Amino acid sequence: MNLFFKRLTGGLQSTEKMERRILADEQRIARYRQVEQSEELKEYLELKKVVESKEFQQNKYNLIHTNYKNTPTHNTISTYKKLLNDKQLQMFLEMETSKRLKDYLEFRNSENYIKLQSEKEVRNSLELKQMADFEKSAEYKSYLNYRNSKLPAQFKELSAEVATDEFKKQHAFWSNPNRWKTTDEYQQEVRYKQLAAKADIIFYMKQDGDEIARMEKLHATFVDECDWLKLSESSWKPGFAYNNPKLIKQHSFANEKQANNGGRNAGAMDGKIQLFTKQEKVTATAWDAKKGFISKDFDYTSDIIQTADSFRQKEGVFMAKIRIEGNIHHAFWLGSGERLPMVSIFHYNGKNITVGNYTNDGFDGTVVRGISPRKYFIYSLRWTDRELVWLVNNVEVYRTTKNIPNEKLFLALSSFIDENQRGSEGLLSVAWIRVYEQG
Repeated sequence: MNLFFKRLTGGLQSTEKMERRILADEQRIARYRQVEQSEELKEYLELKKVVESKEFQQNKYNLIHTNYKNTPTHNTISTYKKLLNDKQLQMFLEMETSKRLKDYLEFRNSENYIKLQSEKEVRNSLELKQMADFEKSAEYKSYLNYRNSKLPAQFKELSAEVATDEFKKQHAFWSNPNRWKTTDEYQQEVRYKQLAAKADIIFYMKQDGDEIARMEKLHATFVDECDWLKLSESSWKPGFAYNNPKLIKQHSFANEKQANNGGRNAGAMDGKIQLFTKQEKVTATAWDAKKGFISKDFDYTSDIIQTADSFRQKEGVFMAKIRIEGNIHHAFWLGSGERLPMVSIFHYNGKNITVGNYTNDGFDGTVVRGISPRKYFIYSLRWTDRELVWLVNNVEVYRTTKNIPNEKLFLALSSFIDENQRGSEGLLSVAWIRVYEQG
C-alpha cells in the first residue's frame, strides 16, 4: 500500500488532525449524552413536536391571515351596532316599557276605548284626546311594526352577549391585527426558537444518534498516555512472555546483534514511551535454535516490553501513535505467549513499514510505502471475529479474513537488530496507546 498519493491529495489525514478527531469524538459522545439528559432538550423536543405540527401551523396561519371582517365576532358586533342604530327599533324598545304604552293598552281594553270613535267625545275629554294622539303617534306605529318582529329579541340577546367579559375579550383579540403575538402558542413558538438557537441544541440535532451509539459501543479498555516515569509503575513488563513458565523471559536471539536489557532501555520521557537501542558491549542470554539458551557477547542493547500479566484482549480496536529513529527493527505487535498467533500492527525493518498477521501459512500482510516512519503516525488494527483491518491514520492499508486469532492477545513493543543489518542506535517512540472493545 503506497500512501504517497493519499498524502498528496489530502486523502491521508495528518496525525494531528486524526488526534483532534479522536479527542473530538470522545468529547462529542460525552456532550451528546449530557445534552440528551438536559431539561432544555426535553422541553425543546416537546415544543418541536407541537410547533411543527400541521395543526399548529394551520392555526398560526389562520390567526395571522384571517380578516377581522370575516370573524364571527365582527359579525356579532356589526349586527348589534346596526340594530342599535335602528331608530325605529330603539323607539320600540323604549316604548315597550313606557308608562304611556301601558296606560294606552289598559285604556284600549276598557269600555271607554269606543269613545275614540266620537270626535265630540275626544274634544270634550283630555284623557281621550291624549289616547287619540298616542294612537296616531310615531312611537305607537313603531310599536305596532316591531311587536311581532324577532329583531327586539335579537337585539336584547346581542346586547347581553356583547356586554359579557368573554365577548369583550374575543372582540379585542380578533380586532387586533397583531393577535397572533398575544397567544400562548406564539409564546411557545418564541421559546421553541430560543431553544433551537442554543449551541447545545444545535449540536445535538446535527448528530447522528445511530453513529453516536455505534461509537459509544467502543469503550476504552487500555489507555497509556505515558504519564509514568518508571517501568515498574506502568502496565508493562520487560522481556518476552511465555505460557511455559520454564522458559527464560529475559533473552535475545543468537541471530540478533542487540541484547534485550531487562527494561533498562525502556521508559517514559517527555510523555512518551521510549525504547532506546544503544551501542554498548554486554554479555547476555540468547536463544540459539540449535543450542538452546547460550551466553553471547553483544555490541548493542535494546529492549522488549509487554502487557501479558496486566492486559490481554480478544478483538477490538488497537491504536498507537508511533515514530522511530535508526535503520533497525522497531515493532508494535500482539502476542499470545506462543510462537503464534502474532499480529503486527506496526513493524519497521530498517527499510520498510509492514503490517500483517503471522500464521502457520506465513506472513499475511503488506508493505506500507509513501510515509516516513520518522514522523508520528497513528497505526491501528480493527479486529473482529471475521476480519483484521489495518489503518495508518484514517486510511485502510490492508485487510484479511484468514487465520483470525481466537484468543486474547497482549501488547508488545520491541526494537532489535538482525544479523544481516549493519546495526545502529535507534529509538522507538510511542506517544500513546489506546485499546477499545465493542460494548
